[in-house]
Parts: sequence; C-alpha cells; structure tokens
Amino acid sequence: MSCLMVFGKKHVESDHDKKSFHEVVQEGMKLAAAPNLAEYIPFVGRFDLQGIVKGMKAVSKVYDDMLDKIIDEHVEVFDKDNLKDFIDVLLDCMASNDTEFSIGPSNIKAIAL
Repeated sequence: MSCLMVFGKKHVESDHDKKSFHEVVQEGMKLAAAPNLAEYIPFVGRFDLQGIVKGMKAVSKVYDDMLDKIIDEHVEVFDKDNLKDFIDVLLDCMASNDTEFSIGPSNIKAIAL
C-alpha cells in the first residue's frame, strides 16, 4: 500500500536480481536486527567478521539503484497537471520556482527512503 502511494506501483522491482522492494527491505531489517559482535567487542568491528557491513552496503546500493530508476521513470512521464503519487508531487516541487527552498533528485531519494 505504501509503495502504491509513494511510487505509484504496487510492487517495485530491482534490476539486480529482480528482487522486490519488500524483499530488499526484509534483507535490510534482518541485517539491522542481527546481533553484531562489533557492538560488544569494538576492535573486532574493522574486520567485519559477520559480513554485516558488507551486506548493508549491498542493500544500500540496491535501494539507491531502485530509487534512481523510479525517479527517472517519473521524470520521463511527468505531467504537472496529473500528479499521481508522492514522487510526482516532489517532482512538481522540484520544478516549481515559487518555493523558498529547492529540492533535487538526491533530496527526493532521501525523502522517499
């Protein structure tokens, strides 16, 4: 439901492994909830024995690529008179010169995340 409101699609897929947005979120949550040995023994953190840092970087890259693709798709079909979802509203704010602040694609990514 939230993907539909924000992205305009019910299921968002990644180009990497055709993972759905839901699967990527689950993977990130699993890594975030995993007990991290480095939290208890700090000097072990630089070795990333459990692969948590490597996994989080991979998930972050997939998130970044997915959001770039979604924003690019919305930019291609953007119609100011037909705002369908939250990304369209943010693109409208980006195109508008009336606001006292400006947002760019990186801001849209951060807000959507």
